[in-house]
Amino acid sequence: MMIFPGFLFLVALGMLFHWIDRKLIARFEGRIGPPWYQPLADTIKLFAKEDILPIGTNEAFALLLPLTSFATVLTAGYYIFSAFLTSSTSFEGDFIMIVFLLSLPSLLFFLGGWTTSGVYSILGGNRSLLQYFSYEVLFLVTLSGASIASGSWSLQGIRAAQESGLPFVIPQFVGFLLAMAGLIGKLKRSPYDIPKAKSEMIVGPLTEYSGKKLAMWKLTDYVQTVAGIALLVQCYFSGLWTTYSPVGIFTSILLMLGLQFALSVISAIFTRLRIDQLIDLNWRLFIPLSLLQNILIIIL
Repeated sequence: MMIFPGFLFLVALGMLFHWIDRKLIARFEGRIGPPWYQPLADTIKLFAKEDILPIGTNEAFALLLPLTSFATVLTAGYYIFSAFLTSSTSFEGDFIMIVFLLSLPSLLFFLGGWTTSGVYSILGGNRSLLQYFSYEVLFLVTLSGASIASGSWSLQGIRAAQESGLPFVIPQFVGFLLAMAGLIGKLKRSPYDIPKAKSEMIVGPLTEYSGKKLAMWKLTDYVQTVAGIALLVQCYFSGLWTTYSPVGIFTSILLMLGLQFALSVISAIFTRLRIDQLIDLNWRLFIPLSLLQNILIIIL
């Protein structure tokens, strides 16, 4: 659990994907981008910096929130990547547990802003909570289509259903696109980066964090990115490779890199939405589409 597929593996993979993301966006914008070791160097630098908080901040919660957020994504990532290699950790209902664990960092992100006394942190926290109920509902409802189609609430059951038939990305392509939109919201990437809009909120709820606490928040973001991408690969593409084979592992890595490339392209192309535009888009279009897809899956 400390090495693979747990702590060290998830952190290293998260840093790698973060560097790929920054490098791709830089190239799209005509820049060179950072060297491969930049995420590691940034993390070491933050852990070495002074850890200060403004007066009036609840220091116990300011420490507990990033640690808890990091622990939840590590646990979710452990179960997701274990499913790539073995079925020993899988159980009926692990899919629900994983989705729940991946939803906690967004709520803790909001609480992180309210714990400090900074104005930008509180405003960023308010924005985070407002959009929380849009993309979290979209993500849960859309991914439940894979469970309904497989008749199982476990990752192994979802995988088995795709191995004996078509990968779910083919009959549920619209659902896959909606799940990508929900993941972008969870990661607060453009165009859903409303809570930490640099031109308005500096970095939103994390404005007053520094040192080790800020490093833990960033590590949470790194691991949550690879865990969310791996979950989409499991739910929609796991019928494309043979279980637990070297070729299958290589194929799954290529698929994860492909999804990361898509996330980078979306971040480079689209500008940030207003909070009202985001809520309207999700509740008037995306969520009804995901519900309609689930109804069709049940009927068929």
